Amino acid sequence: MKKGRIKMMLSVFVAVAMLLSLVGCGGNTTATEAPKQDEKTVFTFALGGDVVSFDPAFAYDFTSNPVVNQVTEGLLRYNSNSELEPCLAERYENPDPVTYIYHLRKNVTFHDGTPMTADDVIFSMERIRDPQTAAYSAFMFENVDTIEKLDDYTVKVTLSKPDALYQYTVATTAGHVISKAYYEANKETFGKPDGGTMGTGAYKYVEWKTGSEVILEKNEAYWDSENMPSFDKIVYKVIPEGATIVTGLKTGQIDATIGIPVDLLPLVQEMENLSVKTAGSFSFDNFSFNTQKAPFDDVNVRKAISSAYNSQKIIDEIVKDTGFYSPAVPVPPSMWTFGRDQWDNFIQNFEGYGYDMARAQEFLAQSSVPNGFTATLVTDGDPIRLNACLELKESVAQLGINLEIEKVSREELTTRLMGGERNYDMITGNFGADFPDPSANLVPLFHSKFTVDGGSNFPNYKNPEVDRLLDEQMLLTDSNKRAELMIEAVNIIAEDVPCIMIDFYNNIYVSDKNIEGYDIAPLWYWDGFVKQLRAVE
Repeated sequence: MKKGRIKMMLSVFVAVAMLLSLVGCGGNTTATEAPKQDEKTVFTFALGGDVVSFDPAFAYDFTSNPVVNQVTEGLLRYNSNSELEPCLAERYENPDPVTYIYHLRKNVTFHDGTPMTADDVIFSMERIRDPQTAAYSAFMFENVDTIEKLDDYTVKVTLSKPDALYQYTVATTAGHVISKAYYEANKETFGKPDGGTMGTGAYKYVEWKTGSEVILEKNEAYWDSENMPSFDKIVYKVIPEGATIVTGLKTGQIDATIGIPVDLLPLVQEMENLSVKTAGSFSFDNFSFNTQKAPFDDVNVRKAISSAYNSQKIIDEIVKDTGFYSPAVPVPPSMWTFGRDQWDNFIQNFEGYGYDMARAQEFLAQSSVPNGFTATLVTDGDPIRLNACLELKESVAQLGINLEIEKVSREELTTRLMGGERNYDMITGNFGADFPDPSANLVPLFHSKFTVDGGSNFPNYKNPEVDRLLDEQMLLTDSNKRAELMIEAVNIIAEDVPCIMIDFYNNIYVSDKNIEGYDIAPLWYWDGFVKQLRAVE
């Protein structure tokens, strides 16, 4: 039995042993410190990591968004089919490719009772796109020229040029509206535990104990009478250990979570008190090379490591039926809602750099470091990413490459990924498309303008021709031409190998069977879903 296989099995064994011991002894852990509150009024949700910020400008990850989305809202939102629908704007117009007019609802108030008006909307948008804010989602406003107030309840946005993706911006945290007055009175503490945030959502901020829990309270004056929240309070428990989350779900201390570790999913599926719902996603795990740092600035090094990675082994032994593998770049087939025939043809003819140790040795021999080298690979404790790292480490050792694995928290991994310093050799990451469009992955991940602080170009990848193709397709309304240009860019990116795919994963929502009302969707991370939930007998 190979060393990598032993480590993978050990990961699962330890998780199961932890779970059984916790269930047997009652589990003196974070998930079971306090007695269960009235389940008809309190909803308890497990987060695998802490919130980064309550400021929508920095809510751009899978632990912050499930919290912040309950408190602040955008002008539009996604429905379960990933289609745009009205939210704080009762309707909008798009009379030409560069003009958007939003007609705001007149019955919306912030959590302090003050009315939401065009002034708050404009302030919120301008703040996100202000370079001084350094918002993680500022790029979504890149092609916005002006934001104007037509009257107290009408806002006009004019683009400097057509932008195929702008329409989706106001359905993400980039378009979430905060109280201008509250922000100006609480600038120093806004988004932090002492200041929280002030939004219009179904729940309002109460308390954030960093590293421990977040408490939100029902907004009794919520504007959307058809979606009034049922639970009086939401308690988010920060529980990094997957086995502890599963224990909490089993004992009823936790009502729900999203993203259960795949090695524990079989145990969850056997628990009669739980409901497991899955949905396809626009999300993935991968390895990113720092392509601007030696020796990873050498494409032959990248090709060698890519050829040495046994992707199918991780799919078969770890991912199983919770996801799938697809070569080339991080765009799942489900995202090609147009130009699908062109994409399928590309994938069918794409050779790539699949597992082939002989080929890996040839590539390394042609590189600047034919005798190997030592480098660091940064990851967190997620079982898919961690086991993929162990597999890659063992495999490239045969090439004389020593990969030292640096394990960090989920919060630190996000900070490292989004930091402009790019202070890593290689790093694992996960990313979910912001919009239901293939360029929602291609542009932020591979355009050179996203190598800055707050940018999501994790491979630090810079290719002028790719930039040109991605820029050009953004200006078009012809879907077939857009697909043609994006596939041309994908072909170049795939040849450059700035990253290695691990998996495209399914979204997994686990809840107590007595909690109903929500079916997870591909873009769940923009969804204020708790208001949809109800406790049933």
